[in-house]
Amino acid sequence: MNRNKYVFWGLVITTLISALDANIMQTASPTIVKQLGGMELFAWVFSVYMLASTITVPLYGKLSDMYGRKKLLMISVGLFTFGSILCGMANSMVMLIVFRGIQGLGAGGMVPLSMIIVGDLFTIERRGKIQAVFSSIWAISSVVGPILGSFFVEALTWRWIFFINIPIGIATVLCLIPYKETTEFRKAHIDYKGFFLFGISIALLLLSTNVSKPFWYLVIGFIGMLVFVFVERKEEQPFLPVSLFKNKGILRTNLFMLFYCLSFFGTSNFIPLFLQEGQHMSIYKSGLILLSIAAGWMFGSTPAGKWIIRFGYKPLFIVGSFITTISGILLYLFINDISYLVLFLILTVQGVAFGLLFAVGTIASQEFAEAHIKGMSTSLQIFLRNIGTSVGVTIMGLLINQAANISIGMKNVFLYALLLSLVTVVISFIIPAKTAAAVGK
Repeated sequence: MNRNKYVFWGLVITTLISALDANIMQTASPTIVKQLGGMELFAWVFSVYMLASTITVPLYGKLSDMYGRKKLLMISVGLFTFGSILCGMANSMVMLIVFRGIQGLGAGGMVPLSMIIVGDLFTIERRGKIQAVFSSIWAISSVVGPILGSFFVEALTWRWIFFINIPIGIATVLCLIPYKETTEFRKAHIDYKGFFLFGISIALLLLSTNVSKPFWYLVIGFIGMLVFVFVERKEEQPFLPVSLFKNKGILRTNLFMLFYCLSFFGTSNFIPLFLQEGQHMSIYKSGLILLSIAAGWMFGSTPAGKWIIRFGYKPLFIVGSFITTISGILLYLFINDISYLVLFLILTVQGVAFGLLFAVGTIASQEFAEAHIKGMSTSLQIFLRNIGTSVGVTIMGLLINQAANISIGMKNVFLYALLLSLVTVVISFIIPAKTAAAVGK
């Protein structure tokens, strides 16, 4: 049990450095550009990290089913820490971009492997509580991260936003050392050809959301995906196991989470901007609004494990999607007229739905899967969440930029999210209703 506590804290620290890195960079990036130059390359500092961390998620899941979670997580943390050291030593924007790519290669395994280890180590009841802690770290980091970023830039140097990861990475590895894996892992053939096709295609599709002329990126990326599907059909041991798509529980749960992240999950990125630009609030007060989602997330995800055993998956997906849709209707209708307190309450309710559905979705991806593909199943869902969030946020950004003002832009964003949330309501009704007895086994 004591070993599990050390492992738990190791996973918490892993989540912490992932969350802080994303939020600190947003604050420090203007200073970095001013010192290193290369403003035309600025977007690539974020894009290359996103690409590297996203396309490697399924590979980490596949490898963890073959060689174990502990080794892979220690390697990913080590790679992330090494990349952080290099980023802190960068003397040009090109160097920083390359080193951010190395950092992203490590980051791609940190959160998925942490979730997989939680699935291996803890019961369903406890997983909901643990995921509530992890989710709260991300939400709180969205407030604390910019403050820390400002401190490092003003009191020390921007390089410390990367160097701070060194002691944290070492502490993570030390906490993981006592962990003894009991799961049996099967070594098998790795379809690197499939991974290459999949990675290049996804990278091109994601790049299309970050460039001014996306047409050819979309076309080549789409053709690449078609080639990937054609090649994988003839592969005896494909990169993405066919059993993942034949399993109705995994397929429909992943489809639900993809559309869910395409809809309201990304709106929290723009609410602080709306409060600053549209309501003329301070950066501090507009950032604090995100604590509402963190608080709601805790209430939604903490009892999720017990509710799964009592009610099964389907009712929880239905309830969560309805809560999101109803709160979304309120935001769409009244966003320009409601007070800060009412907005805080609505976002808290929406946070409850986020916490419930993300916890249930993660547990479902593990429990619907057979033991030898549990890692792949979990990482695939996290990969689809990342894709959904990235594409959803990009679309929302375009809607805001093309609107006459921020208020109209936010109305358009909520309308877009509301329409997609109706799709999640429909999908929730076709998710298999696994019985409580079956879930508890």
